[in-house]
Amino acid sequence: MTPKKSVGVAGMGIMGSRMAANLLANGHPTAVWNRTAEKCRPLLEKGARVAVTPRELAETCDVVITCVADPNALGHIVFAGDGILHAARPGFRLVDCSTVSPGLSQRIAAALATRGAEALEAPVTGSKTGAEKGTLLIMTGGKREVHDELLPILLAIGSKAIYCGETGQGQTMKLVGNTLISFMLEGLCESLVVARKAGLSVETVLEVVQASGFASPYYAFKGGALARRDFETHFSIDLLYKDQGLMLDEAAAHRVPMPALAAIREVLQSARGQGLGEEDIIASVKVLERGAGMD
Repeated sequence: MTPKKSVGVAGMGIMGSRMAANLLANGHPTAVWNRTAEKCRPLLEKGARVAVTPRELAETCDVVITCVADPNALGHIVFAGDGILHAARPGFRLVDCSTVSPGLSQRIAAALATRGAEALEAPVTGSKTGAEKGTLLIMTGGKREVHDELLPILLAIGSKAIYCGETGQGQTMKLVGNTLISFMLEGLCESLVVARKAGLSVETVLEVVQASGFASPYYAFKGGALARRDFETHFSIDLLYKDQGLMLDEAAAHRVPMPALAAIREVLQSARGQGLGEEDIIASVKVLERGAGMD
């Protein structure tokens, strides 16, 4: 039997820490790194090795998965003096599960290629629950043969990996998905605020919606959380706001107007201004409730 590839995970946030746990559970020798080393402790206790720098992580692993908050964080992990790029070599693979711009993904892939390494962009959807259960949907961009080679690792952290095309197209697909989430979220929140002011319960609205042609598991998930006033973070307002900005930048680069997304982003900006940025995206309903005098 061919030994499983050793895998490093950089970024022990909500998603990365759970990905690392699933890699360990699937028998991959796993190392972890995080800017705040204390966040690595739970994985150390599960059997992971802790690297001191991203460069060390890459030097000692066949594959490194990055899962960090934004383009600046990813750029530092890859390009800084103690970054992954300086340990890249023939046969090394970088899998980026962050949500960043297509342009940054292309820049990273080109830089690794100069050292004989390969990069695969692999943004994910499924939030905290999917990361914990290993049921994430993964959207890849890069060389098809690299996607195929890394499929066993991808399926240790997710239940399906869809090849979207060349580098940049995986990230574009993720931004498309989060744009749709933005519209669904805003429609749900605005509709439920009106319904409640008119005397309808959240439960009644959701029952009708879920029995209709416009039903969605997303409405049950987020609508149920709203009904319980459960704002535990699965996907934060700050992160969706960042992704909306990336999509608007991409749309501008292609000369595509997105007036509705720009308006929705202002709702999230209001939420951030009110100190809600680290709460789950469903907490954006609080902005609408305050505007409707429902404090």
